[in-house]
Amino acid sequence: MIAKEIMTRDVIKIANSASIGEAVSLLKEHTISGLPVVDREDHLVGVITGGDVLRSVQQRAQKVYHTLLGPTHVIIDENVWRQDRDQLLKQSVAKMMSRSPITVTPDTPVGEIVDLMLRQSIRRVFVIEHSRMIGVVTRNDIVRWLVRRVGTP
Repeated sequence: MIAKEIMTRDVIKIANSASIGEAVSLLKEHTISGLPVVDREDHLVGVITGGDVLRSVQQRAQKVYHTLLGPTHVIIDENVWRQDRDQLLKQSVAKMMSRSPITVTPDTPVGEIVDLMLRQSIRRVFVIEHSRMIGVVTRNDIVRWLVRRVGTP
């Protein structure tokens, strides 16, 4: 089995000029955890995930206190979070996206994709052909494929 046989072809994507708020809305609306980010020519330039958004919120709102003999204490300042929330949602996706999305070709074997996902601790790989994104393979795509094969000789 290879990537093009199990990939999702109708990929929900977002422009690098879109706002974080738009990305969060798409993630919520489609119940997905990440979006490929494309430029004006529809080339894959990055990926934005719910984890990226959460990390940004955490970095802005946390205060870290170190003690000489005890553990480090992290306190989330709710006031800072509320103040920064609207500014964060207005920022462009390009400022927060990961710029090195992991890609495979349509002929990449599923076993290699699984290995790549586990080694890189990622949930999706983008399928690229002739410099264009033609699909995405997610962990869920692989699990669905495995479930269909259970009991099949």
